Amino acid sequence: MLTGFADAYQHHWAEGMAAKLGLAAPDRELAEDILELMQSQKVDFTRFFRALSAGTARTLFTEPEPFDAWAARREARLPADRAAVAAAMDRVNPVYIPRNHRVEEALAQATDGDLGHSTVWWTSSPAPSTSGPAWRTTPVRPPRAAPRTSPTAAPEHESDNADGRSARLLGAFVQ
Repeated sequence: MLTGFADAYQHHWAEGMAAKLGLAAPDRELAEDILELMQSQKVDFTRFFRALSAGTARTLFTEPEPFDAWAARREARLPADRAAVAAAMDRVNPVYIPRNHRVEEALAQATDGDLGHSTVWWTSSPAPSTSGPAWRTTPVRPPRAAPRTSPTAAPEHESDNADGRSARLLGAFVQ
């Protein structure tokens, strides 16, 4: 049962990254290069892919020149119908993902009997790929002093890692 897992995982990861990048076929090197660049410049994973489909990703980089070189390589691989590419990318790249500090905040409030934030978050948007008005003022990153909940808890901002591993994916969605 486990013998083919690694190959299957790599195949599905490559297919998923191709969809996130708007490519018709996987390009592992292109995908790995942008993930490394995002990590080195601390670019938010979720915001990057939405900005990429909108054509504004360059603004997320503190040093945009390496992104420009990567974007030129990607541009050569994109299908001709760019509007269809952007629409397809928006279907697979969420606007919102669970952020640990917001999940913990909502859980603490719910434990105290206040379901207000949880209710607003869950009903504001029918899907994580569409925007909801109640989310617009919610900060993406936790406050700098956000405490870790346990010695094994994810480090601050782990949900923003460029490799896409979000810590404890449950709870409230935050833009």
